[in-house]
Amino acid sequence: MISRSKFADLWLVLAILVLLGVGLLSNFSTSHAEGSGLFHFQRQFFWIGFGSAIALGILSLPLRIFEMLAYIFYGISLVTLVLVLAVGATHKGATSWFEFGGLQIQPSEFAKIATLLALARLLAENQKDLDKLWLFVTACGITIVPMGLILVQPDLGTALIYPVMLFVMTAWIGVAPQYLLLMVMPVAAVLTVWSMPLHILFLVIFTAIAYFSVRRLPWVAALTGLYLFFGTLTPKLWSKLEPHQQRRITTFLDPESDPLGAAYQLIQSKIAVGSGSVMGKGFLNGTQTQLQFLPEGHNDFIFSAFAEEWGFIGAMVVVIAFFIFYYRGVSIASKCHSPFYSLVAIGVVGTIIFQTFTNLLMTVGLLPVTGLPLPLVSYGGSSMLVTLAMVGLLFSAALRWREY
Repeated sequence: MISRSKFADLWLVLAILVLLGVGLLSNFSTSHAEGSGLFHFQRQFFWIGFGSAIALGILSLPLRIFEMLAYIFYGISLVTLVLVLAVGATHKGATSWFEFGGLQIQPSEFAKIATLLALARLLAENQKDLDKLWLFVTACGITIVPMGLILVQPDLGTALIYPVMLFVMTAWIGVAPQYLLLMVMPVAAVLTVWSMPLHILFLVIFTAIAYFSVRRLPWVAALTGLYLFFGTLTPKLWSKLEPHQQRRITTFLDPESDPLGAAYQLIQSKIAVGSGSVMGKGFLNGTQTQLQFLPEGHNDFIFSAFAEEWGFIGAMVVVIAFFIFYYRGVSIASKCHSPFYSLVAIGVVGTIIFQTFTNLLMTVGLLPVTGLPLPLVSYGGSSMLVTLAMVGLLFSAALRWREY
C-alpha cells in the first residue's frame, strides 16, 4: 500500500509531467508556425530527456555529497561567470553564453544551483549564529558576487533571482528580523520613490515594523536611513540603465507609448492571452502564434502561446500545476530533519516559483518584461537542465527527509 506521504509526492510528479507536457505541446506549435522542421520541439525533447537523466542521477546520490561539495561547485560557477565575460558569445546585447558547435551553455543558470547549495551549507552549519551580523554579511556576499557578474553581462532578469533566493532561505532558517528588513526596505524604497505620498507611507510603515520587531533604536535608525538612501539613489541609478532597460519599464507603465517598438511584445502577448477566451482556439490554430505576431513564443512568452490555443482552462491547468509544485515543495521542506535538506528544498521552491510568478505576470502585463523563461515549460537547454537538476534535489530531500 502506498503511504499518504508517498501518494502526495505522486502529485508532485504529476504536476511536473503536466508542465513538461505543456512545454512540448507549445514548442511543437511554435516550431510548426516557424516552419523550422519542429526544431524547438525536437531540441526540447532532447533537453527534457537529458535533464531527467541528471535529475535521476542526483536522486541516486546522497544529499550529503552535495553538501560537502557545495563550496567547490560555487567556486567553479564563479570561474565560469568570469570566463564567459572574456570569451563568451554575445546575443541580444548580453555576453551570457559559451558556444560549443551548435550548443549554447549559459553559466548563469548553473550558478543558481551552485549558489543555492553554498547558501544552504553556510546557513545550516551556523544555526547558532543566525542573529550575528557576520553570518548575514557572508550570506549576502555569496549571493552578490555571482549576481554582480551576471549584471555585468548584462542579464537583469537572471540576476533578480539571486536576492530572492537569499531572502527566502534566510527567512526560512530564521535569521534575525532586522536582517530581513535590511533586504526588504531598499526594494520598497526603489519601488515607491516614484510616488512621494506612497514613499512616505511605506517609510512610516516599515519604520513602525522595525521598531516593534527589533526594538533597538540604532537598528531602527539605520534601517530608516537605508530606506531614505535608496530612495535618493534610485533616480540616479535610473539614468545609468541601458535605454532598452528603461523602455521596458516605461512601456510597462504605458504600453501605448511605443506599440510598435519596446511595447510590441507585451501588446501581442496580451492579445494572445485574451483571444484564447475560455476554451482556446485549438491546437495549432492560434493566430498570434501561427502568424508569428508573438515574438519569443517558444521562450519568454510560451505561456501566451499556450493560453491562446488552450484558453482559460488550459492556463488554469498550468497555474494549478505550479501551485501543486509549490505546496508539495514547502511540505517537503517543512518535514526535513536536516537543516541543509530543508534549506535546499525551500531554495528550489522559492527560486522556481519566483521565476514562474514573474513570467506569468509579465505575459499579462502586470510586470515589466524581464526575459525570465517559464520553468519546465519554456524552450532552453541550460534552463531546462538546471531546473530538472533542482527538481532532482527536491525529490532527494523528499526521499531522505528522515536523515539528520
